[in-house]
Amino acid sequence: MKKLLLIVFSLFFMSSCSNDKDFFLTKENALISCGGKSRIIENENEEIVNIEVKNLIDGIGKYVEFTVVETNKKGGKYKIINCFPSEEPQNSIIKTIKTNYKFNN
Repeated sequence: MKKLLLIVFSLFFMSSCSNDKDFFLTKENALISCGGKSRIIENENEEIVNIEVKNLIDGIGKYVEFTVVETNKKGGKYKIINCFPSEEPQNSIIKTIKTNYKFNN
């Protein structure tokens, strides 16, 4: 019974993340679909350097991968941000993976 409930919940979650707009998801409208630049960038020193629209592993939907960098004299920050768009952009799911680095002197 628990497995059936888990499967039903997983299917419901996946169907709520993917919709007809996934087909029209492009690099050009990715920021709008994910709720705007303010949901991706944390401060004014960050910059989006790459945007990629990728297919989910199951092939049912799409997600957007943003590469964001912030640099200063001591080092910087490199982030990969995944966005799973929703019909309402403010309800899109944002997942951040951070990798810090330092410059070699």
